[in-house]
Amino acid sequence: MLNASISKLLTTRTVWMLALGAVVLGGVAFGQAQRPEATLDELVVEVQAMRAEINQAATASIRAQLLVGRLQMEDQRITAVLRDLESVQAELASVAQARAEAATRLKSLEEAVLGSTNDARGEEERELNASRAGAQQIDRRQQALKRRENVLAKELQDAQARWQDINARLENVEQSLPARP
Repeated sequence: MLNASISKLLTTRTVWMLALGAVVLGGVAFGQAQRPEATLDELVVEVQAMRAEINQAATASIRAQLLVGRLQMEDQRITAVLRDLESVQAELASVAQARAEAATRLKSLEEAVLGSTNDARGEEERELNASRAGAQQIDRRQQALKRRENVLAKELQDAQARWQDINARLENVEQSLPARP
């Protein structure tokens, strides 16, 4: 009875699968028997090569991480300088407009002083002097802003050059890495 149930389980297909598996296992065992055993010296050389590759990869990874960090810091610096430069340029435009308005006011006050009588002339001259002082203050502010703009433009140029240098170094690290298969 047990034989009858076993024979039902072992169909022709199952027998062929078992036979194929035995052939494959036999081939693998034969291939392993034919392969020469690695000597201890060969294994040591292989382990040393693997260690060298791991050390090289770790060094490249650390360098890349440092360069990425520097690149991010330089990017933040560029953003801050750009923000400051835009702010200075906006203020410079505002001061230039104020200077133009002050020049127009000065011209009209000078004309008023020239055309005024002696009684009103004193008051108009005080107003003219106050306007001149205001215009001089605007001029000083405008000059200071132009100097600041020049400093920021130079900082931006330097920061962009550093960014490009770091980016080039990062690309060199990337190119030095072995290609992945």
